[in-house]
Amino acid sequence: MRFWNSFRSGWSGVCSSTTVRCLFQPATALGALTIALLWIGIGYQLGLEREKLQALAFQDTRNLARVVEEHVVRSIQAPDHILRLARAGIASDPAGFDLHAFARIAVPEGGVALQLSLIGPDGFLRMSSQGPVTPPLDLSDRRHFQVHRDRDGDVPDISPPVLGRVSGRWSIQLSRSVRTAGGTFLGVLVASLDAGYFQEFYRSIDVGPGGSIVLVGTDGIVRAGSGTGALLAGRSVASWPSLHQSATVPQGSVIAPGPIDGRMRFVSYRAVTGLPLVVYASVAAADAFADNARYAKLYAAVAAGLTLIILIAVAFAVRQRLTLARTSAALMESEAVARRTSRELAATLDNISQGILMVDRDGRVVVVNGRAAQMLGVPEATLAERPSFRDVVAEMRRLGEFGARCELVNTDLSEYSHFPLPHDAVPAVFERTRPTGQTIEVSCVPTPDGGMVRTYTDITERRASERRIAYMALHDPLTGLANRTLFRSKLEHALDRQRSRGEPFAVISVDLDRFKQVNDFHGHPAGDELLRRVAHRLRDCLGEGDVAARLGGDEFAVLALRARDGETCDALVRRMLEAVTSEYRIDGQTVEIGASLGVALAPEDGDGIEALLHAADQAMYRVKAQGRNGVCWAGHAPRFTGTPRRDRIDAA
Repeated sequence: MRFWNSFRSGWSGVCSSTTVRCLFQPATALGALTIALLWIGIGYQLGLEREKLQALAFQDTRNLARVVEEHVVRSIQAPDHILRLARAGIASDPAGFDLHAFARIAVPEGGVALQLSLIGPDGFLRMSSQGPVTPPLDLSDRRHFQVHRDRDGDVPDISPPVLGRVSGRWSIQLSRSVRTAGGTFLGVLVASLDAGYFQEFYRSIDVGPGGSIVLVGTDGIVRAGSGTGALLAGRSVASWPSLHQSATVPQGSVIAPGPIDGRMRFVSYRAVTGLPLVVYASVAAADAFADNARYAKLYAAVAAGLTLIILIAVAFAVRQRLTLARTSAALMESEAVARRTSRELAATLDNISQGILMVDRDGRVVVVNGRAAQMLGVPEATLAERPSFRDVVAEMRRLGEFGARCELVNTDLSEYSHFPLPHDAVPAVFERTRPTGQTIEVSCVPTPDGGMVRTYTDITERRASERRIAYMALHDPLTGLANRTLFRSKLEHALDRQRSRGEPFAVISVDLDRFKQVNDFHGHPAGDELLRRVAHRLRDCLGEGDVAARLGGDEFAVLALRARDGETCDALVRRMLEAVTSEYRIDGQTVEIGASLGVALAPEDGDGIEALLHAADQAMYRVKAQGRNGVCWAGHAPRFTGTPRRDRIDAA
């Protein structure tokens, strides 16, 4: 009973008219509104940043998917072209065609293709690039044989990874049917592609700890992958909705859980042009939102501090109304709390990763943290004196922050240097590069009274990552030379100049002779080092504007823009041949190789990319057919230079 009387007496005091009037005063409503707006603003800002990170993640996965698609097309086009050449040979001479002899000429050593095979209409292996087939091997149970036997049409098939019964290695089977002109089934031609070749390439791409790359057939079977995708090789993912969608929408992006660990991922897919394959590239949502999570904790801490300040202020206002007699004491306590809060806020500002600078309507710096001083390059002691913003800019200019001749000044700087700012001033974001190379993102937000709040964010690493991704997409990771995509782009530009200005140029196809022996005798690390040395020597032979590229394996190409006549081009290719075939010292051993060069001139030997590349390749193949290690010119009257030689690999 005593407890109940105490509770009733306290509740009656709370509900008194005086207390109610104090609680519902304007200061209380303003505090509640400020807290609500503060948290809504933080939530909105975090949402915007999350959307930006999500868009960036999708952009990265789309770029990766496009790079992987181009790699798949490059890796499969050459073997498929070889299959079609072999099929043409069988059609022209079914009884006399020798697949083993054909493979020695047509299949480049060290490439993605492991072997060629011909399966007869009865399912038995008839011919192999590895040599005679003894005893007869029944392959009628293989998927790639059954697919072509049971359907019409000339569509290539790409099988899931299988263990070769002849080679004993895991491979992906690229196959085409062989039929007579009347449609009679004569068998299946198969190119066994090294499954590890795709795995190694995908592992070389950095997709983050939770990311993956997956190559899936349209039948739903995974061909190859990296990251968590490596665990899916050979498994069926036919239930993925995006796989069915790729038939009508060849590229897209989705958010989906991973099939192995269930983690949410940003996934982009691309249907491979002309092939029954789909490429998937993904990054884990947790990795993409890592920065957002850190900012959320930081913003929450700042907002909690500000909320506490507002609540304290409201509580003091209510207390002041309740007891006028304690006004003086309450005011002193409020000032003490404000000073303590100010110190806490200053400490908070000095420990965040962003720089913050606030300018009032008179152009005076009223708030600045240490991080902003670092990014501005101005001593903290100077900013502590609360100078004008113009003085800060002048000090930056004096210290060389805008370059020796002010070449690093942004046009946005002058627009936000005159205070008070106009009422129609809008927020702006721009980037500034410091003389040290550091890239700063500057966000300018006008305040209602004509002042300004600036935030400074160090985005150097983000820009460096974007440049690395762009470089990886256009350059060979082993040699640093241009890859096939960049080379074709440069060749297209050269053709445009030739058509508009009449500037001739040359395309040179370079293929190393006996490179496989280097790998077999010295090991693949020595072979990789040899490819880097060859790339270095090719670059040394070229002039300004010329482009050297590695197209794959031991195959290189050169775009010689300065070789505008036969004499200049002849001197260049002889210099290249001498440089590439000179002996190498690798790990204390002497290595000698040969090189076969094919030269095509524009516009004499072709007026398009494919025509010039084909002409140069055919000239190079004629060198190999006539003994290797020489130069052959395309055209109506080709000239052959160089002498056959037997390449050597000697131990030092």
